Amino acid sequence: MENINIIPFSPSQHTHLIPAIIQMHIDCIQSDGALLRFHPPFTPAKVQKMETFWNERFSQIPTGRRITLIALVSSDGKDQGDIAGIIELGMPEADTGPFRGDVEMLMVSPNYRRRGIANKLLKELEEIAKEKKRTLLQLGTDVGSTAEKYVYPRLGYVLMGIIPNYGISPRDGSLKDGAFFYKQLAPIC
Repeated sequence: MENINIIPFSPSQHTHLIPAIIQMHIDCIQSDGALLRFHPPFTPAKVQKMETFWNERFSQIPTGRRITLIALVSSDGKDQGDIAGIIELGMPEADTGPFRGDVEMLMVSPNYRRRGIANKLLKELEEIAKEKKRTLLQLGTDVGSTAEKYVYPRLGYVLMGIIPNYGISPRDGSLKDGAFFYKQLAPIC
């Protein structure tokens, strides 16, 4: 039986997973045409650029500016196995909004979709956000994506608006609209 384990990414323990995270990132772009920061072709130079991108993000974990969760699929219940998904909570420093957090880079491998992994990642991230007193979450996604249509609305995220021509499609170079959501995790005092 398959187990899905949601665990915090640790730069000291999980750097060996970075190539698999990059491959999942590529697979999600190629599968969905999602605005996930990079475009094909995924040459060795582009993959190197993606590795730098992820290493920079992971370097923010020890400083407390970012929390990254990964979903690992295993058959033995241990934290070993395939990377099935990832999500991040950015925690920008702002005197005017120390309670805000940014949900970023939610991706589920095309090989592991329709198993509730996105929901599990997001719910776990929300619990951590509350612990960190980040009670107002915001995020952006592509208009027309599964996340925009189903995942975020079903989990209580409220559409703030659509920005036309927000990003360049990795599929055909056309401009795609962006959808932006928020969720209040705790009552406003």
